[in-house]
Amino acid sequence: MIPQQKDKKNKSIYIYIFFFILITSINNKNIYDKKLFSNKLIFNINGLSFTDNQKLLRDLNRINNNNIFKLDEKKIFKKITENNLVLNFLVKKNYPNKVEIIINRAIYVGKTYKNGKLSLIGSNGKLINQDANKMIDLPYFYGNFKRENILEILTVLDSVGLEIKDISSLYFFPSRRLDIEFRNGLILKLPNKDLKNTLSKFMLLKNDQNFINSKLIDLRIKNRIISNDWQKFWYIYWFW
Repeated sequence: MIPQQKDKKNKSIYIYIFFFILITSINNKNIYDKKLFSNKLIFNINGLSFTDNQKLLRDLNRINNNNIFKLDEKKIFKKITENNLVLNFLVKKNYPNKVEIIINRAIYVGKTYKNGKLSLIGSNGKLINQDANKMIDLPYFYGNFKRENILEILTVLDSVGLEIKDISSLYFFPSRRLDIEFRNGLILKLPNKDLKNTLSKFMLLKNDQNFINSKLIDLRIKNRIISNDWQKFWYIYWFW
């Protein structure tokens, strides 16, 4: 009889332990949900103007979901990138309830007329609705171009060491060809392919004494340079 009583006592102890763990787990879950990871998230945003930061803060507060583990990252990405001034950004979660957003702002690289309105162009290739008339040193972008066209030309210009501040206008043609007009009056005509290689050749030409007074350099035809200094016209064949 004694062993049986001992077994019953042990079973009772196990049952008490089970219920204790169950109750403790439920209480811990409530603490987890209500205290440790509150649905009141705090967003800290840096990088934009005060007005833009506050607007983004209001937008993010509207899509807040319960706690830091239930953030909808796609919605956050969409809200941040709706601002065309955003170049790139970093989102850091600081537990238990803080989210820090660090934004790198795009710089102005040009201006263009779209729908009868003068808009700025950012280094992210997006149009920015700011007062473009104040930016007198920025080049004009003409023609029908897409964001990828802007990003491509900015990347190529940077790779060959050609600064945007030396350019007064860029003309995009339907054939995907490009003309560049410089502030010194020189016009450069480029082909519709092999843009980086062609601009690299131009960087050599522009310091060549034979082209120092040129007002037009045409590199559209492979292996041929056409130049005009307003006084004489000649062809120079250069096998690249």
